Amino acid sequence: MALHAARRLSSSLSSSSSSATATSAAPKLSSIFRNPKRRPTNLSPRFLGQEPRSPRPGSGDEPPSRRPRPRQPWEEEAGALLRRLHEGRYLPGPDFSSAPHAVSPDVVKAAAERFGHDNQVVAKWLSGSDLKKLALFGCPTVERRTVFASKRLRAFFNIQEDKICSSCKLRSSCKFANQEVLRHNKVILSDTMRIISLLVLDACPKELQVTAELKASICKVLKDTINLSS
Repeated sequence: MALHAARRLSSSLSSSSSSATATSAAPKLSSIFRNPKRRPTNLSPRFLGQEPRSPRPGSGDEPPSRRPRPRQPWEEEAGALLRRLHEGRYLPGPDFSSAPHAVSPDVVKAAAERFGHDNQVVAKWLSGSDLKKLALFGCPTVERRTVFASKRLRAFFNIQEDKICSSCKLRSSCKFANQEVLRHNKVILSDTMRIISLLVLDACPKELQVTAELKASICKVLKDTINLSS
């Protein structure tokens, strides 16, 4: 009986030793959080009380080539156009002539088109050479209505579409390349104003470059149009 009791005591001591070894090998969860260096790497961030990080919008993760280019309107000309459209009630609301960068180009080009339609008589007094330079520039955007406004201006001066489209930097994204339009026997002022409004607001793709000579012609056409319509 004494031998049997001794064996039971030995077995109990061995079990206690194994339990103590296992306990020392697996630290308590509370000790893990007290000592950050001992945190297991396979725990999810939410379990550790952390939210997974996500990139913030506009934090620089967007490729520079895809970021919108800040507009730089031609201050004097854009201001004069907006002032004339506001005075003629083509642009309701506040007068943005002192802050042309704050107004939507789409709103302005629609207003400029209406203004041109109401003042068509002015077109016959505008400089033909300056208008032709504008026609040779091409289309300021690939938006359908503006493209066909540019085509009608080119058609008036008998400028072939393939001559302009073949060297156009927007050709790859244009659905109307080389497409001809019917020729009119007059310059359509609503078309001209739609084109000019986008140029003076600097609302054209960055691939297009306006030369100093073209800018001077555009400014003259716009100034004459405003003065003759007043």
